[in-house]
Amino acid sequence: MFKRQGRRLVGTWHVVWVPDSGRWRALPADGVLGVQDLPEAVARIGLRPGDPVFIRPDGMVDADLMHYVRSREFSTLERESKRNYATDTRLLLEFLSSRGVPWRRATERDLRDYRHWRCVAPENPERISGAKWDREEAAFTKLFRWGQVRPMPVDVSRRGDRAADSVSSRVSWLTPRTWGLWSDVGLRGLTPAGLPAEALIDCPSVG
Repeated sequence: MFKRQGRRLVGTWHVVWVPDSGRWRALPADGVLGVQDLPEAVARIGLRPGDPVFIRPDGMVDADLMHYVRSREFSTLERESKRNYATDTRLLLEFLSSRGVPWRRATERDLRDYRHWRCVAPENPERISGAKWDREEAAFTKLFRWGQVRPMPVDVSRRGDRAADSVSSRVSWLTPRTWGLWSDVGLRGLTPAGLPAEALIDCPSVG
């Protein structure tokens, strides 16, 4: 069947993942929730392997978030990004539920409090870094924009919402040609033309 995200706890949000073809567990003969062929039904509604399914604290699939998962904004993400975004979103949903706040009614204050808990609160033994918060913020921004929540409780494009201590992990790779040029000029003392740099000093002037 689905793979579960962590332990299934009564009264909490959790996420299950659509498995790859051929990786479904044995299903009950009488079906699941009245559905006889669950893999076929999942494919028919447009879910793909690796897609998350959000389960509310009452144990029911959240239809609203199902639409979000199938939306262009979410469905075009890479599989690993889907997993990361869904995992981060589940934690926010859990926090909002503890306050009795549906995600569509979340406020800036709710997100500030959540950020404080995630990043700063000393009573939280699993505080996260600024870079991790910025990734979570990107996930929340995508959800709130899709849901047209106004005003936006958090927005990754707002300078004040981004973590001041975030360190970029962007890596720039050199092409083989650039690496060779750098090696020749920086290490071997050659000119960009491949000649010894000192040879230019000894060359007689022309003209």
